[in-house]
Amino acid sequence: MEILKIFGRKWILFTILIVLSMVLFVRLGFWQLDRLEQKRTYNATMAERWRQDPFDLNAEQLPQSLDNLEFRRITADGYFDYASQIILKSQIYYDAPGIALVTPFVFADGRAVLVARGWVPADQASPQAIAQLEEPAGAPVIGLIKPSQAPPNGQPSTPPATPQSEWFRIDIPAIQAQMPYALEPAWIQQLPETGRPIDKLPIREEPMALDEGNHMSYAVQWFSFALIAGFGYIMFVRYRERLASRPQLDNAQVIEPAAQADPVLTQEQAPTSEAAVQKELEPPVPV
Repeated sequence: MEILKIFGRKWILFTILIVLSMVLFVRLGFWQLDRLEQKRTYNATMAERWRQDPFDLNAEQLPQSLDNLEFRRITADGYFDYASQIILKSQIYYDAPGIALVTPFVFADGRAVLVARGWVPADQASPQAIAQLEEPAGAPVIGLIKPSQAPPNGQPSTPPATPQSEWFRIDIPAIQAQMPYALEPAWIQQLPETGRPIDKLPIREEPMALDEGNHMSYAVQWFSFALIAGFGYIMFVRYRERLASRPQLDNAQVIEPAAQADPVLTQEQAPTSEAAVQKELEPPVPV
């Protein structure tokens, strides 16, 4: 059979390469399926945490690790200290430049937690405009807990020499130096309240959507590549072998087509003699 010729000495090296490629494609397909299963497990865990009762910062202390609080809502009662508010510079929201407002939220016992209240476009970030964005007094804060944002490249957190109102990250150990109270080691990303317009300033973002990503489509693509490589290779070898098995015509004679016969002249077209031709060529004699 022609299909068995892929295991012959002529094709064996190419066959090995194609088989190795197919194995790689199949392995990548199963790897994407594994990632899909991990994503589904992660989504189920996050959804379960979201349904839990909010973690009460007034009644409980934050654990050393925030892993078990990821995607669990955090609630706290207290008041915002706008006199100690800072802003985060160079914050982008849907490709628009702006800032983020970060305000200490003080508890009754004197502790405080930094709360990222939302995004403000750059053209509305003047001190006068920001002063109009204070929250109603007595409203509790509900959000998601976030870890402190350390400096890049493993650098230590270094407090500035003087208090700063503008920062590029929520580096809690560095910000602590200019605060009159002890800060929690994590900060809160405030969630939008029920019924809050999406474009109301400061703009608060919804939590990340728990989708499954493109893992299933990627897996289908890798499996398809494996099938295409195997089937295409077999068809290619089959074509080349059939082409090589055709009889070769050595010293084949090229048969010339028969010369086309001259057209038959009618009696009216064929000249009868040389004299008749000469007569036809002479000009007429005037009368």
